[in-house]
Amino acid sequence: MNPLLRQGGALLMVVGLTGCAPPDPPVLPAPAAPVGAVAPARELASNDDDIANRPIEDANDPPKAADPPAADDPAPSVVSVALDHAGDVLIGQRFTELAADGPWHSAGLSEGEPNGACEYYERGNLPEGVSMMVEDDHVQRFELAPIEESYEAITQPGPFGLRLGMTLDEALKRLPTGSTRAPHAYDPETGEYLTWQDPGSDLAIRLEIFDGVISKLYWGASGAVELIEGCA
Repeated sequence: MNPLLRQGGALLMVVGLTGCAPPDPPVLPAPAAPVGAVAPARELASNDDDIANRPIEDANDPPKAADPPAADDPAPSVVSVALDHAGDVLIGQRFTELAADGPWHSAGLSEGEPNGACEYYERGNLPEGVSMMVEDDHVQRFELAPIEESYEAITQPGPFGLRLGMTLDEALKRLPTGSTRAPHAYDPETGEYLTWQDPGSDLAIRLEIFDGVISKLYWGASGAVELIEGCA
């Protein structure tokens, strides 16, 4: 065979082989992090850390309701019972500061009287069934008694869990020691006053007892609690 033809054929073979070679593989991106990768471990809490003392709760579980107190539970300690308020209203607070929290319903005792006259109010931001005595623009005492005196409708408890209609024996179990008893001013044969003065403040609570049952209950400044007819 002609040498030129042999050389040309070899050259064609090389070119052909070169044209049939596969292309270089594509460059692939770096693999993504695997699903469910483990998070870095948290540092263990010591017994001195607040988190170690928290109860374990499932966020999906509804909050557990507190157990209702038993009817024969002992009276709460004095420090847990405040005689200085009813709802958000405080003894000694100015009524002019509370006026915007109305509407308030008054007994109308101070109509035509100068500023500072005594008046009874209910509603506003007081609990249902509670009224308050205001004198000289200051809250003096609270009563479990609506202005219209419809006592049968009152279910609101007072301090120490005392309620209207509760017996004298039940009241004595709930009140702290040191209560004083005195005959009622208008009916000493069947009625009496049961009063407890807080030894650590100028606050007191008084119950009016008739036939062995609480008929009235009021608390606040001791001087106001001792008034037999409130504003009268």
